[in-house]
Formats: sequence, C-alpha cells, structure tokens
Amino acid sequence: MQAHVVRANLIQQIRKEQLFNDRDHLVVAVSGGYDSLHLLYWLTELGLPADLQPKVSALYVNHQLRDDAKSEEQLIEKTFAKLADRLQTAEIVRLNWEAQPTSAVEEQARAKRYAELLNFARKVGANKIVTAHHQGDQVETILYKLLRGGQLSQLGGMARQMEYTDDVDLIRPFLGLSREQLSAVLHTPITEWIEDYTNQDRRYARNLLRGDVLPMLERINQRVDQNIIKFSEQIMALEQLATPVLAEKVDDLERGTLDWTENESILVLVLQKWLNNQDIFNVKDRQLLQAITMMRNQNINRGEILLADGLSLLRIKNQLNLIKKDL
Repeated sequence: MQAHVVRANLIQQIRKEQLFNDRDHLVVAVSGGYDSLHLLYWLTELGLPADLQPKVSALYVNHQLRDDAKSEEQLIEKTFAKLADRLQTAEIVRLNWEAQPTSAVEEQARAKRYAELLNFARKVGANKIVTAHHQGDQVETILYKLLRGGQLSQLGGMARQMEYTDDVDLIRPFLGLSREQLSAVLHTPITEWIEDYTNQDRRYARNLLRGDVLPMLERINQRVDQNIIKFSEQIMALEQLATPVLAEKVDDLERGTLDWTENESILVLVLQKWLNNQDIFNVKDRQLLQAITMMRNQNINRGEILLADGLSLLRIKNQLNLIKKDL
C-alpha cells in the first residue's frame, strides 16, 4: 500500500472513531523504540489536518531495568530537545525499585509506567494518553489471552479508544497498521531508535509468540494476522448481540431465579458478566465451574467458594452472593 494511502486511511479512521481533534491534549507514551518514536514524530511533524492537530506532550519512563537504559534515555533527551517547540511539555521519569523484580517483570513495569503516564497527564492538563500499539501487538494480545484462558470479552484484544479513568482516555491510533506501515505515516523518515534486546528473550511469553509462534503460523497462511483479528472482531460482534440476553440472565442470578440447569458454558458467561459488573476480573474458570456445581447441588442450601483477595462466592438457598472479607 502506498504511503499516501496509508496516511489517508489513518486520518479517515481517526475521524470515523473520533479518536482526537484540535481541542484535545495528548500525552504520548514514549520509549526509544521504533514504534513510539514514529507515533511521537507523526503527532508533531504538523502533517495532520488543522482540525485534528492536538496539543502534544510526551513522557518517557526509564524503568532502569535494562543495560542500555542510559543510552535510550540519552536518545530521548535529544529527541525532546529537537521537538521542544512542538511539544507542550516533555518529561523523563526514572523508576525506583525497592528491589529488582525477578518475576512478572513486564507486568510490574507496565503498571508503574501507566501510573506515571496518568499522573503526568493530570499534571499537564491532558485528557488522553496515546500509545503506539499496532496490528502485530494486537495479534499477540489476542493469542496471549487465548492461550492463558482469557474470557470471551478479552479476545477482542485492545480497544482503539477506551475510558482509562473518569478524566483521561487511552487511545491507540496505530492498531489498524502493521509495523511495516509505520514508516508510511511520516513524511520524513526517522533514522535513529533503540532496539530493545529483551524482546529476544524467549522466557517472556509475548516474545515467544512474536519470535517463534507467529512466524510458524505465517508459513501456513501469510494472512494469519488479518485472519486472527477478523476472527476476534466476529467474536466481539457475537458478544454484542448476546449482551441483552446476558443482562437478563444476570438479573435472574441477582434475583435468585437463574436456571442452573442451563448449559454450563452459558452459565460461565453469566457469572463472568456478573462479576465483571462488580469490577472483579481475576476469577478462574475452575472456580466458576465449582460455583455452578455448588448451585446445582440439590442436597445443600449453603456453600462457599473461596476466591482471591478475600473474596468468596456464597450460596444461601437459591441465591449466589459475592462476599468481601476483611483480610
């Protein structure tokens, strides 16, 4: 696809989904990597239509976990200086760790990074955080959730736009682009970035997916990325159609009138929706199946399934309750 077509399609998508306009103030989540630098330059090279050109600030979070963190920070300092007249505010934050994480490193780093992004957005008065996630990241996310046994709703992958907090949204305008297409969004190509060497570490599941699994799948079908995303979109469309039915069954559950003899997979979806409505997302399918078995047991009127974080599912006659215990 020619560069001008890629740019035109991206602008059309932004207008269609109202991702941002000239009244918005965006915070770009910047790393020294290829993807995020393309995002930063795209938003600041003044090539957007005037009615879409937002105010732009940028934050770089140095996790201080990689050997090349210093050289990456130096690149960002140089980049921020180069774009100083086009950025409202730019800041570098260094994370401090009480102890170097040895497990769930990516998850912990992500949580700290997004907390810093949110604090920075509020400090500078921005209303949206923007990240450079692209189509390849979306495919990895969908496969990762599928392999981990994620809920049906999670197989939709990352949303292009979502309400992150009451006052700040999170947007991902590049989700419809492949990594190879990112260079097409700029009129002047970038020539310097940092390749994260930890992306080659196969101990991390996403790296294994990106480096080994997906290339093998592409040998079967070169359109595997597009097909996975299409499949995910179809699942989400079906979920949208099922939403009114699920809502009715959740009401039945809360009234104590849910038919527990229904298909087990349907009951799992009902329980997931009921729990999600209460901001509970970390209940395992095994625990949901235990709850269904408990509610189907006609020989008891009371039972309890212990969950994580001091939560439990408590049966009293035909009623299933979510209980929060003091830890």
